[in-house]
Amino acid sequence: MSIIREITSVGSVIDPVTVRNTCLASDADYRSPRIDLVTHMLQAIDHAHHKAHEGAHFFYTDSVAIDSGVSQDYLITAPDTAKWSHLGFEFDGTAITSLVLYEGADRDGTALQVIVNNNRNSATAATTTVYKGTSGGTTDGTAIYRHAGGTATSAERNGINEGSGQEIILKQNTKYLLRITSGTNGNLTNLRLEWYEHTNKT
Repeated sequence: MSIIREITSVGSVIDPVTVRNTCLASDADYRSPRIDLVTHMLQAIDHAHHKAHEGAHFFYTDSVAIDSGVSQDYLITAPDTAKWSHLGFEFDGTAITSLVLYEGADRDGTALQVIVNNNRNSATAATTTVYKGTSGGTTDGTAIYRHAGGTATSAERNGINEGSGQEIILKQNTKYLLRITSGTNGNLTNLRLEWYEHTNKT
């Protein structure tokens, strides 16, 4: 059953509350919601969790050792459709590390990366692509997110996570350049991108 869109009381006031099953074509399909038997609380999951069950939630991870003054670029491309990507990310480094996310880059991607569907029973492929490394073009775009921290001897850990109200809904038909830069030699950096794809409702 999908996320609840409509709650109604059918018949008289003593009838149970029911919800419309929006997964089905018929608008007349109503069912009783499930509750936890111990707490009697309504059983529900958030939208991102629902998308994982639906097979529309994806992730990408990478680990790179970067020397001082060296950057690792990732190019994230949102397609020109109304199926928008709701992106969250996490990154960390073992020393001085900075991250900048640019919107509106015109770079080309170097190596197309493998995107994983959270639902391993789903054959649905992501419409958003991720490339490791960039080339060509004339602009990185506009910086929309920046963070820097860490020292030569202590780790830097930071990120934004979908589900926390901080997800970035990527602009369709737009390239995003995510750049991780090290300020220390031999800095082991880790990146995790997570997103679900949802057709925008007008």
